[in-house]
Amino acid sequence: MGVSIGAIIGAWLCKEGHTEETVIRLRDLARTVHKGLSANRANLRDFWGAWRLISLAQRRSFIEETLAMKGLMFHELSVPLNIAATRLLPPGRVIFGDDLNQSVTEAILASTAFPSHPPVRVANAYYWDGGLTGNLPVSEAVKRGSRVILVVNLGPPFRRGRGKGREVLWRVCQDMYRVSSLREIAGARAQGATVLEVSSAGIESHGLFSFERLDMIEEEGYKATRRVLPALQHAFEPISGPQGGTGGS
Repeated sequence: MGVSIGAIIGAWLCKEGHTEETVIRLRDLARTVHKGLSANRANLRDFWGAWRLISLAQRRSFIEETLAMKGLMFHELSVPLNIAATRLLPPGRVIFGDDLNQSVTEAILASTAFPSHPPVRVANAYYWDGGLTGNLPVSEAVKRGSRVILVVNLGPPFRRGRGKGREVLWRVCQDMYRVSSLREIAGARAQGATVLEVSSAGIESHGLFSFERLDMIEEEGYKATRRVLPALQHAFEPISGPQGGTGGS
């Protein structure tokens, strides 16, 4: 289940497979994006400035050409994937991928349409970023049969700023994000699902667009993941064996 930038990463992994080579290529792609943004804007700390550079045309080119996903349909992925986006009218969350004949590219464009740009039209509806209706659509994973769910919590998309104004904005966004996430997680657990959360205070304070600190972010991600691996292994023990198991999203 991918949302916003997670939809891009999820689609790439589900297309190429989760191998060491795939991770290396993702790292190279992140560095390529960083160089491209640096060429247009010296200061990547400004979240809004960075997103203004990522227009619909630029995102489409990146997904279709750089990631080689042009014409890719959900039924062609090697691993099942769902992508969440926010529909304008009627307002609410929409999940792409249940219909395997839908376009992966169009779903990603809808899920990554940040409100600093016009909404993206898919079929007869308009969409904005999936994060507007929650960055952790755990409830949707439960609806689709997932019983063990690993969620990757990256926090607000922009870095924690200096100065009272930016600090207040960051804290408000952080609190809203956490309330939404906790509500989703609590609802899934109430339905009997095991939900494990990967999070890092270091990543949350720097934001998703701190590509210039990619090595630090990657290391923080590994540390956060290692902390939940024992619990993840334990969660699968009762459901593994000759009868097979179940997968998480």
